[in-house]
Amino acid sequence: MADNASTDSLASGPSCYHLPDPSFDKVSERYTMNLATAIINITGAPFAAVFNVLIVYAIVSRLRTPSNLLIACLALSDVFVGLAVQPGYITYRLMENQLRSVPCFVRVVYANAFYLCCGVSFMTLAAVSYERFVAVRLQARYNDVFSSKRVLKYMAAIWIVNIILTSLQWAGINRVSRGMHLIAWFICLLVAGAANIGIVLTLLWNRRRIQPHHVQLREQIRRRRETKLTRTIAFIVGVYLMLNMPVLFVTIYHQILRQDIKTYNHYSWTETLAFLNSCTNPLICVWKSRQIRQAVIAILEGIFCR
Repeated sequence: MADNASTDSLASGPSCYHLPDPSFDKVSERYTMNLATAIINITGAPFAAVFNVLIVYAIVSRLRTPSNLLIACLALSDVFVGLAVQPGYITYRLMENQLRSVPCFVRVVYANAFYLCCGVSFMTLAAVSYERFVAVRLQARYNDVFSSKRVLKYMAAIWIVNIILTSLQWAGINRVSRGMHLIAWFICLLVAGAANIGIVLTLLWNRRRIQPHHVQLREQIRRRRETKLTRTIAFIVGVYLMLNMPVLFVTIYHQILRQDIKTYNHYSWTETLAFLNSCTNPLICVWKSRQIRQAVIAILEGIFCR
């Protein structure tokens, strides 16, 4: 993943800290794919950065509920994808094509930003899935587990943990650090999957349960609101997993199982597919959430009216 995507074999050349030295012997075979994926990311990076900033600002300034704050955490990682990861990828591929060389600075920024942002995204998906499970399962006791202040602490912990895991690569245990990252991501996938299965089962059970007549209307309104929010978040989680699973599988296959792959074009396309998720998330938020849509529209009106 990241810098390893260009490593065809052991290469001679100047080392770049903890990163493996890339080989450009087969760049001609990747030239077209490098160019195509670079153009896609050039188009997507500004969109990801700008629209995710709008989502974060809309939630932090107007919609500070626990669920929305977790969505803002996910959007914040997408902001860094648009500002650092995608520009790093674009620079890497274009310089690889034209110069057969990539400066150490570009490689370091791209590799570290990649692992940091992906780690934050996977952990946030697990957190938001668990938050929805608690919301539909505990109902009245939800506030005992989640509150805006607690979610802010969870968000800070997610970023700190991923900064530490990424920093461990500089301690001379690069392979161990990346392995820890991949294991953590896989565990997060399991948590997200189990939480969403639990959500579905709980909603089905609640639908069949008979409520007393005097609480039916109030309960129906609450359930309708919770179900709508749960479906929105489940849609975000589903799209994220669909776009990010390919790069995770390719990375596990290559780095954990130590199996060679025939062409590193697999990395280019799977990474680009994962990066495009940073563009789809704000669209899903605006489409599925009326509150977020209205807040974003209000912010845009305030900007352009001025």
